[in-house]
Amino acid sequence: MSTATPMRMRGITTIDITKDTRRRRGYIKDEEITYDCATVIAIDPGGVTGWSLISVPPEALCEPDVPVLSNIWNHLHGEVDCGTHRGNLGTSLHPGISTEGEFSGVYDLAKFIRSWPVAAVVIEDFTLMVHRKDRDLLSPVRITSALGLELWKTGRDYHVQTPADAKRVCSNERLIEWRMYDPTGSLEHARDADRHALLFLRKAKAKSRFRAEAWPHLYGDRGAYNARRLNRA
Repeated sequence: MSTATPMRMRGITTIDITKDTRRRRGYIKDEEITYDCATVIAIDPGGVTGWSLISVPPEALCEPDVPVLSNIWNHLHGEVDCGTHRGNLGTSLHPGISTEGEFSGVYDLAKFIRSWPVAAVVIEDFTLMVHRKDRDLLSPVRITSALGLELWKTGRDYHVQTPADAKRVCSNERLIEWRMYDPTGSLEHARDADRHALLFLRKAKAKSRFRAEAWPHLYGDRGAYNARRLNRA
């Protein structure tokens, strides 16, 4: 009597996830931690998702005489097609939704975020402001949910900010004044992500508890830039 061989399924890898639970408790390998900068990744989710990455030295967020804007070490931004022109729009099993495009976009964004394991992540919050019925209306919700799951699997979480606050504090006029306005092409969603990244840094500069939650390895109880430690120095 022959013994049955388990069927191998194409494209599926089986792993024992119980061995990886440390990642979901915020565990990060020592070699992945960077102490020389505080980095934020901002996401403006949608059919075209904007993203922005800004890094500053830790001192810029905790020392009053060290400005943020003139001490930006990295500033990158761009946009990812999450189904507007990409994937199976019109042929998917969900009318009006490019499932392939959304998942491909989320994959690209998640891979990018994973390459910055101790970056704070902020995603624009979704509030239903208009009466629409098209399926693309809820793409920000689906993309945020998928990214949230990817972050959770590696022990991370994300912050949220409203679009109104970002545009109020970081208007086009202020972006131009701060020399943070990129006129290249029509990167509207990338600029919106810039607004969220800059607003996030301003909030971190103003509140020690906020930056400790965003970058615990720098500003938490054991961080070298903890507010109480700096006050005792």
